[in-house]
Formats: sequence, C-alpha cells, structure tokens
Amino acid sequence: MSDLFIYLLKVSLGLGIILIPYYFLFRGDPNLVIKRFYLLSGLVAAWVFPLITFTRPRMIEKLTPTVFIDPGTSVARDVNVGISGTDPGIAVDWVQVALIAYLAGLSFMLFKSLFILVKWNLTWQKTKDEDGVAFTRNNQVFTIFKRIFVPGSLRDKEDLENILLHEKAHIQQLHFIDLMLMEFTLLLTWFNPFSWLISRMIKENHEHLADRQVLSAGVNSARYRAQLLNHTLGVNVFRLGNQFNHSLTFKRFNMMKKPKKSPLGIIKFALLIPAVLIAMGLTTGMAPSQKPVKGKVILADLGDPAIGASVVIRNGTSGTVVDQEGRFVLQVEGDPELAISFVGYSTRIIKASKIGNKPIYLERSTYTIDLNGVDAGSEASEKGGNEGIAVRSKDGSEKNPVYLVDGKVITDIEDIDPGTIESVTVIKDPDSELVKKYKAKDGLVMITLKEAGEEGTSQVKEVQIDSRETLETKDEIFYIVEDMPMFPGGKAALKNFIDSNLVYPESARRDGIEGEVFVQFQVNVSGKLEDIQVVRSSYNGFDQPAMDVFKDMPDWSPARQRGKPVMVQVVVPVRFHADKE
Repeated sequence: MSDLFIYLLKVSLGLGIILIPYYFLFRGDPNLVIKRFYLLSGLVAAWVFPLITFTRPRMIEKLTPTVFIDPGTSVARDVNVGISGTDPGIAVDWVQVALIAYLAGLSFMLFKSLFILVKWNLTWQKTKDEDGVAFTRNNQVFTIFKRIFVPGSLRDKEDLENILLHEKAHIQQLHFIDLMLMEFTLLLTWFNPFSWLISRMIKENHEHLADRQVLSAGVNSARYRAQLLNHTLGVNVFRLGNQFNHSLTFKRFNMMKKPKKSPLGIIKFALLIPAVLIAMGLTTGMAPSQKPVKGKVILADLGDPAIGASVVIRNGTSGTVVDQEGRFVLQVEGDPELAISFVGYSTRIIKASKIGNKPIYLERSTYTIDLNGVDAGSEASEKGGNEGIAVRSKDGSEKNPVYLVDGKVITDIEDIDPGTIESVTVIKDPDSELVKKYKAKDGLVMITLKEAGEEGTSQVKEVQIDSRETLETKDEIFYIVEDMPMFPGGKAALKNFIDSNLVYPESARRDGIEGEVFVQFQVNVSGKLEDIQVVRSSYNGFDQPAMDVFKDMPDWSPARQRGKPVMVQVVVPVRFHADKE
C-alpha cells in the first residue's frame, strides 16, 4: 500500500510541475489549441512518468555500504528499535490512518459523481426535445458528454441561439475527453490542490475555445460579450463542469480581443515542453537503484519471531538477519527472490515484491541423520567426532586462500578442532584492505577460536569461498551460521552408541526378521531429547527397542542460529540386522 501512496504523490508532483509554469507564463496566451494539447498531454505524462524508472549509475551504489548487525547483541537491539520504529507505548499506524482518510475522500468523490450522472441522465430522459436539448428547471447551462442542458426560462429567448452555439462547440471539439481524464485524476488525487487548479485551467481553456468558435461562426463580438456579461450578472448560464464568475468572464473578454496565434507563444511552448519533461523525469521517474524491503518472519508452529533467521538475496551476496521482533529490512534492486532460512525450518523462497504487511511463516522441517557408511570404529570417533575443516570452491577448482587464525597466518588448518572455533568469516573482495595486506588472491579465511574453558561445540566443518552465505561489505563481514544439532563425538560416535545399546528382540532374531525404524525426536535448546516417537517402521516389534535407545541417550549439542541455541526436529534411522551380536 505504501507503494500506491508513493505513486500518487509522484503523480501529484508531476501535476504541479505541469501547472506552475503554465499558470504564471501561459495562462493568457492566445494559442488555445497548443494550450489544450499541453494540459492534456501533461495529465497523461503525470500518470505515466512515475511508472518509468531510471536507474542511477552503479558507481553511486558504492558510496552507500550496507552494514549487517547481529540482533543477538545489545547493540543490535538498540539499532533495531530505531529501524522498526517500535515503542513500548501506544503505537499509531499512520499509514493505516492515511489510507482510511484517502479512501473516505475517494468514496465521497465517487458517489458524488455517480449521483450527478444518474440525476441528470434521468432528467435528460424526461425533458429532452427533438433537437437533443433538455430544458430543465435548473438555472444553469451545461453539457455532459453530448447532452446539452438549458434552463426552461430561456426556451423562447433570442439569447438561446448563441448559448446553443457555445455548447455545441464543446461537443464538436470533444472536450468531454479532457474532462473524463481530469475527473479520473481528481478522483484519485482529490487531496492535491494542483489537481483542482489544473481542472480549472482546462475548463477555462475550453471556454476560450468555444467562444472562439462562436465568433468564427459570424456572431457579433460586441453583442456576444454583452449577452455573456448580462447572464453572468443575472443568472449563471454558461457552465461546463464549473460555475462561472466575474473574473473568468473578464478573462474571456480579453481572450476574444487577442489574435488566434502568437509566434512568441509557440516559441515559449517549444522551450517549455522539453524542460517540463526533464523535470518530471528527474523528480517522478527517477528511482533509487535500491529500495528497502521490510518484512516479519514467524515460526509457524510456535508463533514466535524467527530471531536470527537469515534473509539473503538468492544467488546474490547481500543479506541481513531478523531482529528480536521478527522484523528485517533489506535493500534490494529490482524484484529479486529472497531466501529466508532458519535452522530446523524449511527455507522460504519469495519474491521481494510479494513481501507485504503479512508475516512470513516458516514451517518446521526434519533434519535426517543418515548413518549408512559411517564406521563406528573410525579415527573420527577416537578423536571425539571432529572431522577437521575443509575449504573448497563452489566450482571445485583449486583454491589457496590465506588462513588467519586469531590474527596469525597459518599454512594448515586440518588439525584445528572444530569444537574450538568461535566464528569463521571469508573475504574475497580483491579491493579489501585485508586481502591486499595478506596478498590473498584466492580469498582470506579468518578463524576466531574460543577462549580457553568456554563451553559448547561448533559444528562448522566447511567453508565455501564462493558461497552466497558469505556476505560482505567494505565495513563489515557478514557470515550466516546455521549449526545443526550433533551427538557428542559426531556421527561415528552416534552409530557406536546405537549399536552398543540397541536390544534386538529375541523373537525377531529367531525368525530372521530384519528391518529399519525411523525415530523422530526434538533436540531442545539445552541439548536434551524430547517427544521421541516412531514415524516409520518396517516391523512393529522393533519400535519400542529403537525408542529405548534414545531415552537414555546423553545430551546433544543443540542447533544454533547465529550462535543462539534453537530447537530442531531430528530423524535417525535405526537398523536391525540378524547378524548383530
């Protein structure tokens, strides 16, 4: 809805750009046809130009770096309050208030116009004569489309002939087209004073055009002006959508005395039109290369804000995280797809233009741990499940990044225990000062280790140099960390625990029954297993023994989203083989 308001404001601004030079420089110009073309074209341009956007050069974008702040810190909470504009007190949704006021005005204008059309259509059906003129009890003369309405008191007056000539001039010159476009503009921009003033200018020029056609038909100019003044001082008879007053009548008198064309006026218009087009393009057509997309992300099953969820431009290198209230703001160009992810929940891919006032809900997903091919007696198990760190490029090519561990350059990272890692960031911008300093042509991998004695383990095992999850700016590196839950010691240790504690039912062993049971559970923020259940089983007799293994299982390392522990649903297949001891 905010986009609609912005569009209408741009239209209103365009009307002002069209009207101001006309009002002060060309209102009295005798080139009536050019003036009509200018005003009518200006109305169309005011609606069209905001739809045509000119993108600023990319070099301007570089002047505005994007800063990403982790909402898990106290600084982030302060910043996010500023971004979201929330306040613990009573909040007023001014956009909603403006929308209600706008719709109220629009409804009033619409019903008023419909009432007038219906009213005079009924009057026309009852009072029209064979010449296509309706004589009414009203004291005003006006034309609606091709229908002329005249007061019944003028039926036998000699002034009637000139009055009808004037009104028929409006019909012949198709002035109703201009008025329809103007009424549409007034309906949608009723709040804009320029709309009302340009409506007056259009009707004023229509009167000048009709007067000129009446005089061209051979009507005596002095007599015609006298009739016009007489009706203006008595009853207002000349009307085409607006009431005539003394000032407009005298303007019509002055215009009648002027020549039909003015060479100087044509030159001025030739200079004005390009200037107006440029001004409208710069003010209403120019759009920033980036615009903010605001949204709110909610965990569907809990109804809680998805604090720390990552929001990235799909196939891009820009992103942000969701704040404490579930809100995010991301600068985008065009209408890209955004990928919204939170560990333990299905990633949502959604167009930027589709993100509105309604929350974006993330549905819980299940993390399946496949133990096929895992050797319970492997070296990884003996080392506690640490698989070391691997660095690979997205395209599989050889890369030789520079490794910086706690500020020191090292040549080998294979011996680093992932459990000691606090964070990993990657810089691959060749213009980065750090990349230049360490001559890291293939990128710079910065690893920060935890302080001695710090609890918790990190499951960061792989860094992709070309991964879109590594987001960077000139000022700060942004790295999305989504750690899945893990059994102490890793997969090998998990397989060893299951094999050591699984009780094979004697009846099944005796009958040679083998099978597989998929056990589902939740690893809560403390690492404890909850809601243990069987989701799929090949043999009912295996269900309880499979669940019993997980009831006595030690605590896991919980999943983490941007360093914050979160609950994740996990499925582990438990296999029963007849040759198992």
